[in-house]
This record gives sequence, structure tokens and C-alpha cells, in this order.
Amino acid sequence: MTDAVEPVAPVEPVAPPAAPVEPNAPPVTPEPPKAPVEPAAPPAAPKEPPSSIAKEPVEPKTPVAPKWADDWRQQIAGDDKKELERLGRFASPADVFKSLREAEKKLSEGVKPKTKPGEKATAEEWSEYRKANNIPETVDDFVKAIVLPDKRVIGDDDKPLVAAFSERALKKGINPADMAEMVDEYYAIQEEQQAQLAEKDSEFKTTNLSALKEEWGGDFKANINSMRPYFEAVDQSLFDNLMGGRLSDGTKVGDNANIVKFFVAKSLAENPAATVVPAGANQIETIQTEIKAAEARMRDDRTAWFKDKPAQERLQKLYEAQEKLTSK
Repeated sequence: MTDAVEPVAPVEPVAPPAAPVEPNAPPVTPEPPKAPVEPAAPPAAPKEPPSSIAKEPVEPKTPVAPKWADDWRQQIAGDDKKELERLGRFASPADVFKSLREAEKKLSEGVKPKTKPGEKATAEEWSEYRKANNIPETVDDFVKAIVLPDKRVIGDDDKPLVAAFSERALKKGINPADMAEMVDEYYAIQEEQQAQLAEKDSEFKTTNLSALKEEWGGDFKANINSMRPYFEAVDQSLFDNLMGGRLSDGTKVGDNANIVKFFVAKSLAENPAATVVPAGANQIETIQTEIKAAEARMRDDRTAWFKDKPAQERLQKLYEAQEKLTSK
């Protein structure tokens, strides 16, 4: 049997010979070992561009009710197309209000009147103030500028009074428009006073007439008529002027029962036949003619005559009037 052969160990490869070392060369420092390189991270996903509100509106989670109705302009303008077009300039009712407030502010600042001149102001300062406040320079122009409401006009009888007040108004710097309000109020007060006076006059006249009619009976009209000739013998307008006048208590003279009775008595004393025949130069002749006619009727038709009571009363008054006239 052959002898077993022992395995031979592998021969390590021989390192290549080192580079020859140059004489006097500096020693070579060995490089430190490099750190292992980590593998590169995977590329990041590309970022999405930010969304635009106008392009992609974000829907709110809870719907929000609009502050103003969509048709707020139509509600304000109604059927007026021009106003609707004007409202189109505003984004909301709040803007409309802001615009209104700005306009009011400008207007208030623009029309603010100048301060009224003082006591020591010059004529030029007053003239400038009147011009700025639409106040005429003369009294006549001031009166013409007074415009009353409801097309009312200043009466001719009132013009001197209004002119006198207008002269004072000019000195005080009062505007004709303000003066017009005062004149209109003056007329309103007058009308109210006249209405109250007319009511009192009516009540007073009714009361006194009733008393006189009750006292005089059938002679009431004749007694009243007897007064006019008495006054007209002095002046044609005296009777109306006197009876239309007023006493210190405001009542009319001609409606006062005591005054009427006084003047009737005076007129009958002056002319006893005033209630029987009209006043005139031929009263006696008129009375005698009527007496003869009544006596003839009484003689010729006695039956009818004695039944006619008014004719008998008339004849009796004629006799009394004849007696009073002939005894004067």
C-alpha cells in the first residue's frame, strides 16, 4: 500500500515588489480609510402648486347666509331704471349709506350761513351778509319777496303794516322766507280771532233780538225802521257806522237791546209818526188822507169793517200819530 500524500498548503501570492525608494525622499503617510458611502435617498415627490381662490374656490363647510339680498338694488329702485343704474355704482347698501352721509356733510358745510354782523358792522358787511342769505336790499323788494303759502297774497290794507315790519326785518337780517312764515301766522291768528268774534256776535244778537221782539211784539219792525231817518237827517252814513261800531266790551252797538231802545225812543220823540208813515215833509197830509179812506170804508161797509181788526188797529195808530204831530 502506498503511503498517503499529505496535502500541500496553498502558496500565498507574492506581493509585487515595492517601488524603489528614491534616496532622500520624505516618508509617505498612509491615507486614512474612507467612511462607507450611504445610499442616496429616493427623489421627493414634486410639490403641487398652490391652488387659486379664483380658479378653485374653496367651498365652506357650513353655508353662510348673504348679508344683503341679491336684489337689494331692485327693491330700492323699484321700476325706476335710472335709479337702478345709479345703484349699480355701489357694492352694498352700506356703501349707499356712506355716500349719503358724505353728501350731507358736504352740503352742511357748503350752506352754512355766515355769522350775522354785529352792532358795529359796516354797511358793506351787512350787504355781503344779505347777499349770501338771499335778503333784498330795499323794503319794496323785501315785501315782493314774501311769498305766502296756498297762493295767498298780502291785502292792500295790510301792506303798510307788512312794509313796516319788513323794514325792521332788514335791519335784523331776517330772510323773506322767515318773514313769510310770520305773516302767514299773523293771518292765521286773525282768522281764528274773527271766527271766534263772529260766533260771539251771533249769540249776542240772537239773545237781544229775542228780548226786543218779545217786548215790542208787532211793533218790532216799525220801531227798528224808525231809527234810520232820525240818524240820516244828520248824515246818510251815520246810522250804519254807529250801529256797526263796537262797545268797550267788544259787542256791536246795533245788537245791544238797551241802546236800540234808547235810540228808538229818541227817534219817536223827534218824529211821532215814524212808525206809522214814512218820514217826509207831507206826513200830516199822508196821515189825513189815509184816515179819510178808513172812515169812508167804516161808514159804507160797517159789517166788513168791524170784522177787520188790523184795519181798526191801523186807524187807531193814525189818530195817535195825527194828534202827536199837530200838538208839536
